[in-house]
Amino acid sequence: MTSTFDRRELLQLAGLSAGAIAAGGLLSGCRSGESGGSGGGDAGGGNRLQINSFGGTFQEAIQKTVVDPFESKFDAEVSVTTAISSEALTRLKSSPEGKPALDVAYMDLAVIYQAKEAGLLQPIDASKVPSIKDLYPLAVDEQGFWVAELASMTGIAYNTEKVKTPPKSWQDLWDSKYEKKVTISDVAGTAGYQFLVQAARMNGGDEGNIDPGFKAMSDLKPNIVSIYKTPDEASRLLSSGEAWLGPWYADRTSAAKSSGAPVAFAEPEEGAIAVLSAMCIPKGTSVLDLAHNYIDFQLSAEVNKEFVTTVAEGPTNSKVKIEQEFLDNNYVPYGEEQISSLINLDSEKISASLSEWITRWASEVAN
Repeated sequence: MTSTFDRRELLQLAGLSAGAIAAGGLLSGCRSGESGGSGGGDAGGGNRLQINSFGGTFQEAIQKTVVDPFESKFDAEVSVTTAISSEALTRLKSSPEGKPALDVAYMDLAVIYQAKEAGLLQPIDASKVPSIKDLYPLAVDEQGFWVAELASMTGIAYNTEKVKTPPKSWQDLWDSKYEKKVTISDVAGTAGYQFLVQAARMNGGDEGNIDPGFKAMSDLKPNIVSIYKTPDEASRLLSSGEAWLGPWYADRTSAAKSSGAPVAFAEPEEGAIAVLSAMCIPKGTSVLDLAHNYIDFQLSAEVNKEFVTTVAEGPTNSKVKIEQEFLDNNYVPYGEEQISSLINLDSEKISASLSEWITRWASEVAN
C-alpha cells in the first residue's frame, strides 16, 4: 500500500525554501480540463467547489469516500487539483485578490501556519460545521483556522529480526548498543523536525529553545547510520536491517509490515508525536457555505470512518467506531486514551523557525 503521508517528505515549505515551486508548475487536475483556471470563486457558480488533494492513495480515497457522495448529496461539482501542501500554498499566493484558487485546502499544519501568516486564510465558522463538536481536541485549531480529518503518529519503528526487545523510550535511541544502527529523518521532513523538538523537550528545551535538541543530535551521531530524506529510503533501511530502528511514521510502518517487511512500531513511554492533515478555508471564496458543508461532511462520523479506514489512518471524530481487525493490522491512534497520550507539538512555532533549523542542521548534524 502507498502511504497517504508521502507528501510529508515532499514538504519543502514553499515559504521557507528558495525557488518555491512555480504556480501551477507541478499541479495537475485529476479530471480532464480542471488543471488550470481560478477556483470555486470564479465561473463555477455557487455549486462548484475547488479543492486540492495530495495524490496517490489519499486522492483515491478522497474521491471515493468524500467527493463523490458529497456531490450527490449536495448536487454540487467538486473539482480536485493534485497539489501537496507547499504547492497548494504557492497556488493560493499567486491567486488574484478575492479569487482564491481553492475553496477548501488540505495542508499539513506547518504550511497552514505559513498561509495564515500570509493572510490567505479565514477562520472556520464552527456553527456551520456541527461535526466539530465530536472531534478530539487535538484536531481543532484553538484559533479556528483548521480542523484535522485524519491522525497518524511518529514513534520508533524497528526491525523485528534485529531488535528483539521493543524500544520503550525515545531515550533508547541514544543507547550505545545501537552504535551505527539508528536512522533518522532529515530535519526538513516531518519526522525530522518532530524528533529534533522532542529531543529538545527531553533535555530542557522546546520549540522556542531548540539548542538542547541540536546538542542531543550531536550526541546521537555515533549511533546514526543514515539520515533519510524520503519514506521509501527509510523503508529500505529498516526492512533490510541496515538500520535497526529510528523515528518513523505509524502509517508507513503499517504499509511496510503489510508488504512482508520485518518491522514493527513502538509508541515511546513519553508519547508518540501526533501527525495531522487538516483542512482550511482560503480567504475570499465565493462559495463559503458550500466550503463549510464539505468540511462538515468530511468530518462526520460515517464519512470520517470510511475515509480513514480506506487510507489506514486514525479518525479525528470521537464517535467513529473501528473494527478490531483493522486495529490489529494497522498502527493508528484510536480512542480517547491513545489520542490524548499523543504529544501535540506547536506547529506554529515550528513553522516560524524551520528555515533556521534547516540551515543549522546542515552544519551541525548532516556534516
